[in-house]
Amino acid sequence: MSDNFHDVTENSQGYRFFNTREPFSRHHSSHHWHRLNFDVFPKVANFSRRFIARVRENLANFGSAPAEEEELSIERARDGQDDRREHIDLSEIFSGENHNTQLQEASGILGGVFNLNFDKSLEGHHHFQSDHLDLDSSSQSAQDVIYLRDMSTTTSISEPILHQSAKISLTPPGKNPISSHQKKMSDKSDEISMFRSEPMKLYQMILVKEAAFECVAELGKHGNVQFIDLNAKLSLYSRSFVKQMRRCEEMERKLRFLEKQVITCKPGLDPKSIDFGDLTAPTQAEMIQLEHKLDQLEKEFLDLNNNDYALRRNLNSSREFLHVMKLVDEFFQVHKEEEAKARFERSATTDDIEMFSKSFGFGGLPSSNEMPMTPLLGADDNAWFVAGVLPLDKKESFERVLWRACRRTAFVRTSDSHFLVNDPVTLEPLPKCVFIVFFKGESLRLIVEKVCDGFNATQYPCPKSSKDRKMKMSETEGRMNDLTVVIDTTQTHRYTILKDLSYELPIWLKNIQIQKSVFGVMNMFTVDTNGFLAGECWIPAAAEENVRQALHDGFKASGTEVEPILNELWTNAPPPTLHKTNKFTRVFQSIVDSYGVGQYREVNPAPYTIITFPFLFAIMFGDAAHGAILLLAGLFFIKNERKIEAKKIRDEIFNTFYGGRYIMMLMGLFSIYTGFLYNDAFAKSFNVFGSGWSNSYNETQLDWWIARAYRKKREFALELVPEKSFDYEKTYPFGVDPIWNIADNRLSFLNSMKMKASVVIGITQMTFGVFLSVLNHIHFKSYIDVITNFIPQVIFLSCIFIYLCIQIIVKWIFFNVNAGDILGYAYPGSHCAPSLLIGLINMFMFKKRNEGYYDQDGNVYRNCHLGYWYPNQRLVETVLISISIACIPIMLLGKPLWVRFVTSKRHKLQETKSLKSIKRNGTTVSAPTSPVVETGPPRFTQEDAELLLADELDIGDDIHHSLTDIFVHQAIHTIEFVLGCVSHTASYLRLWALSLAHAQLSEVMWHMVLMQGIHSVDNIQNKDVAFYLQPIVASISFLIFAILSLSILIMMEGLSAFLHALRLHWVEFQSKFYLGTGHPFHAFYLKESLENAQLITEETDRLADISRGQH
Repeated sequence: MSDNFHDVTENSQGYRFFNTREPFSRHHSSHHWHRLNFDVFPKVANFSRRFIARVRENLANFGSAPAEEEELSIERARDGQDDRREHIDLSEIFSGENHNTQLQEASGILGGVFNLNFDKSLEGHHHFQSDHLDLDSSSQSAQDVIYLRDMSTTTSISEPILHQSAKISLTPPGKNPISSHQKKMSDKSDEISMFRSEPMKLYQMILVKEAAFECVAELGKHGNVQFIDLNAKLSLYSRSFVKQMRRCEEMERKLRFLEKQVITCKPGLDPKSIDFGDLTAPTQAEMIQLEHKLDQLEKEFLDLNNNDYALRRNLNSSREFLHVMKLVDEFFQVHKEEEAKARFERSATTDDIEMFSKSFGFGGLPSSNEMPMTPLLGADDNAWFVAGVLPLDKKESFERVLWRACRRTAFVRTSDSHFLVNDPVTLEPLPKCVFIVFFKGESLRLIVEKVCDGFNATQYPCPKSSKDRKMKMSETEGRMNDLTVVIDTTQTHRYTILKDLSYELPIWLKNIQIQKSVFGVMNMFTVDTNGFLAGECWIPAAAEENVRQALHDGFKASGTEVEPILNELWTNAPPPTLHKTNKFTRVFQSIVDSYGVGQYREVNPAPYTIITFPFLFAIMFGDAAHGAILLLAGLFFIKNERKIEAKKIRDEIFNTFYGGRYIMMLMGLFSIYTGFLYNDAFAKSFNVFGSGWSNSYNETQLDWWIARAYRKKREFALELVPEKSFDYEKTYPFGVDPIWNIADNRLSFLNSMKMKASVVIGITQMTFGVFLSVLNHIHFKSYIDVITNFIPQVIFLSCIFIYLCIQIIVKWIFFNVNAGDILGYAYPGSHCAPSLLIGLINMFMFKKRNEGYYDQDGNVYRNCHLGYWYPNQRLVETVLISISIACIPIMLLGKPLWVRFVTSKRHKLQETKSLKSIKRNGTTVSAPTSPVVETGPPRFTQEDAELLLADELDIGDDIHHSLTDIFVHQAIHTIEFVLGCVSHTASYLRLWALSLAHAQLSEVMWHMVLMQGIHSVDNIQNKDVAFYLQPIVASISFLIFAILSLSILIMMEGLSAFLHALRLHWVEFQSKFYLGTGHPFHAFYLKESLENAQLITEETDRLADISRGQH
């Protein structure tokens, strides 16, 4: 924000009227609406608080200042975004009780336009005088027109046109005015937004630096604003609030350090969760105190850790030293050290060596001939043995390396038992053992020391006399007791501090994360030299009032004098997509968004997916018993929602099933429904209503067939003839007749039914998707797409595929096994039922076929199922194919040709309008004195109407592309649709295929696993043994059947059906109307930031628990 805005009115030119982009919708009988319009080209790009203040002051002086509840706003409309404003502007002026609307023709707008609006009853004549403006208004009977007269010198303007538009509303403190247009948008957004994304608006937010933190933090409580990073080209270290971010990160590091101390504390402390209820941001004073406190705590715990490390290390050294002295004392308990030393100093004879070797357990020492011995201590009384400790796992390799390095001249003795010492850092117990190495000479001593260093073995100086060793052991034990007492006292003090910290850490972590998140957002703002922050953000239209209230609350909390400003911006950038969901609809929205986030205000497939997805899944799953298991699993998760969420389980597979609990419930419900339709549960049918089929064979015939089967030693199938065995008046009322479960030809019947049903359902869903596309076209006012895309697509689908569906349904209804008169032709029987697949092929080949089923002589045609089966079928199909073919060039060429026509006409209108505008402007500018005032009625010409019509028929960004690109784009979509109709129809046959596979697997499980296991004891001759084995074998068979059913039929087959249903929705259904090329709305929400921080904490706790378990 700049303060040099008194130049804002300089070089204004004449009286101007321009369009009211927000027409007044409120009317009141007691006063009139007035709009004061003037256009001006500013030298600077910002608004002046000083200028606005003067306007308010002048209005107040003349008694026309707006009341507190009334709106005073200053609009700035910059040309370049809307081509319509370059040529004609409309102004709605309501006057009297008739509220007549007058169209005002605008003379050439040369720059930015300032619009001063106020709601006030004007009675009589008012005159307003400012530094540069002379405002004059008068009330007229026919219409109220407010004129502006600029007192400055009129000059021509040839400045470049600005390229964005903004609106700034200045309101009294505590007021949140919303224009009538905004109220209308808000009312619309209150509707259920799941069918379309939430209406979005782009705003510019201007904040004072002193109030920016409180305002942004207040916005973060509600999660209604998505900020745009205006500093994307800057690195993170070049932004305005990088110091504050570093301070937060440093405090977070210290907090994680303290958190680690709490987690690793023994006895363990349960980490506390963050309270997400209170999202109040901490004050800067509180953060300074917290930073100081964290510094002190970090230093204190670093000192405690260092002291604890030193104490534990000394304790470990004392313990190791004690074990070394004990083992050395055991080595020398038979012979005193003085006697052994004197004996070695007097002589190095072979007898002494053998005696020494036997005394210390080195059985086979080399003889004097192999290694001549000298006194071990030598002339300078050096050490002749070393003792120490080393890790137990290095014991054998240490002996082997030392023996080879010293060339068998050093002798090693290690303890058979080991002892434990705790690591001073991790407190992990480490097993160690004691060693003693005997050697002779300085060179061997150096070799022994190097080997000890290589194996991380610690050497301890051991006294040579037994008396000194006992004294050392006594001193070491006392020192160990003192160290233990000090360590215990330190741990008690440490535990007390950490216990208090465990309650404070979640609060501190929340404050730091809030601070860090707020400064992260503030880094997206641009900062000027006067201390103002300017940012851009997307806000849902329904949340605009809440955002303004949040800004006002932040402004009050900051205690500053300058209130935040929220400007609505006009932009061509695509807004983000936001769909409001709940715990039930979230999973379905996630299914849609996994394919692609919808474009802004595009039709959302999720509401329809709630029904169609589980239904298509159930068609492929199709088992009532398996569906009941799915339903119970989903209900179990739903019933125990609170318990499961309280446990905060982080297992990814479990969370996948838990997140889909509602879709699992619906898939189970629909599977039960389709299972009843198929009359299938565990591959068995239920005769609930009574079958329409009956046995037409008497007992004599049945006995004859049984005897024949016995003689032939094979099974015979009995055919039930419909004329004798089926009761047409007793059709099974719901689902498939149970007789088909035991029929040998059940697959032929069920496959035909499921295949046709799959085609009908698939074409129905695709047609529904095409009809959804027209909602997009109408919403985006792309009426050319309705004419050149939607209508030809519907006709194309109807002429071929919907026609096929009608044939299927007619065949189901009219054609049966009985002869009769069907659709005007004598029908011989089921062998002449029309073949729809071959008939569809012949339809495209225009192949000539027989009419009806009988020839002129009354004989049935040989291929009677391939003929025409209703009158004038050839003509009908020829017309349908011709119409469908005619739709293809309309889809291919219609839109590109229309774009070319509209674009050329629009360019001509613009050229004509520009020439006339230049002429009018030239006449106006030539006047050397005051500007010309147009007092006559406004004129709205036919050219203006044509130009507006061209704008209404504008199809968006396509006019900026070349005609070739548009042709290629439309050709791709046309080919994709035409070929896709065929391939997608065939793709829906997976509904039949997976249903068949699931039914066959269920039958195999039932007969080959369960029944075969149960009947496996039938052949046992001993009935008593069979009686006792029967329940055991049945239980084992049922267990195997249950495991295989759950793992294969429900888990694997369910996953397969789920993926196929997913593909049918993503490709076959959504491709008809859904682009999915948008970007989601990511609101700044403090609760999400805290949840992420909580996840990090829980993951740290989990890793710590694993570490403790391993230790």
